[in-house]
Amino acid sequence: MRRFVFALVVGLGSLTLSAQDIHFSQFNETPMHLNPAYTGVFDGLFRISGHYRSQWASLGNPYKTMATAFDMPLNYKKNGAYMGIGIFAYSDKAGDSNFGTKQGSVSVSGIVPITSTTKFSAGIQAGFGQRSATTSSLQWENQYINGSYDPSAPSNESNILTSFLYADLSGGIAAQFRNAASTFSGKNVRELNIGLSAFHFNKPQQRFHGGGGERLYMRIVAHANYRFDVPDSKWSIRPGGYFMNQGPTNEILIGSMFRYRMQNGTKITNFYTETGVAFGASYRYKDAIIPQVYFDLGDIFIGLSYDLNVSTYKVASKSQGGMEITLRYANLNGALYKNKK
Repeated sequence: MRRFVFALVVGLGSLTLSAQDIHFSQFNETPMHLNPAYTGVFDGLFRISGHYRSQWASLGNPYKTMATAFDMPLNYKKNGAYMGIGIFAYSDKAGDSNFGTKQGSVSVSGIVPITSTTKFSAGIQAGFGQRSATTSSLQWENQYINGSYDPSAPSNESNILTSFLYADLSGGIAAQFRNAASTFSGKNVRELNIGLSAFHFNKPQQRFHGGGGERLYMRIVAHANYRFDVPDSKWSIRPGGYFMNQGPTNEILIGSMFRYRMQNGTKITNFYTETGVAFGASYRYKDAIIPQVYFDLGDIFIGLSYDLNVSTYKVASKSQGGMEITLRYANLNGALYKNKK
């Protein structure tokens, strides 16, 4: 079985190379992976986050994805144009061969308020990636002697995989429509975010062995999310989703979070920021149902989710998909912004 899985991975890389990018179920919490135009688009000084995803543990060696991000606005102006800058990096490893990808990118964005309720942003992202795999931990047919596995037996297999670097270029655009009114129970917000992004503009060459290679497909993402604060209550409804295309593969995810505001932010000094807890679920079309819970503790955010596999693959996965954790610290908007023009 391990040889078959290895051969399948190598075959995909060598013949069609329909390799797909990593994805996160908590997609709104990885903004620079969703759209470079979101770099620095938040009310605060800076934010830093870490993300961990473990998938298909029932198959033995799970697929593991770890990512970290940092971004901040530059020369912030409440009613004028400003810039955002950020860094996003991740490591993804799959299976017994540690077939993996490492990538680091720098993002730069421009944010322009069009009106008091409308904001437009555009961003670019550039960086380098590395793909690699090893065969030392794999078991081969020739190492089974009289039905028993002998790790000292020669495999008679050469390592046909190579590690290689590639440059990568991406970009996107986004728009935000936000209307907020102060009420006795706190702010009453209506907010719509929409965007379109494209990754791998340059279709980087992927060469998994000494022979020929293929180009990595572009990843196109159309996404949206909406916030609706229920009037005269502490509840808000936050639906969202995306459509993603990469070569022959499409991915659709839709869902909604229901958030309860535990503490209002202070209106004059901004000494305290708003806190809340949210719960909900998303559905990745023909793949998984994803229950989620978020703890928004002001500057600190914790997100937990779990993919419940519902595709035909559930026979092998036993309906187990992926656990995902997000931790974020953001130095949110404080009194120093009150006098910004």
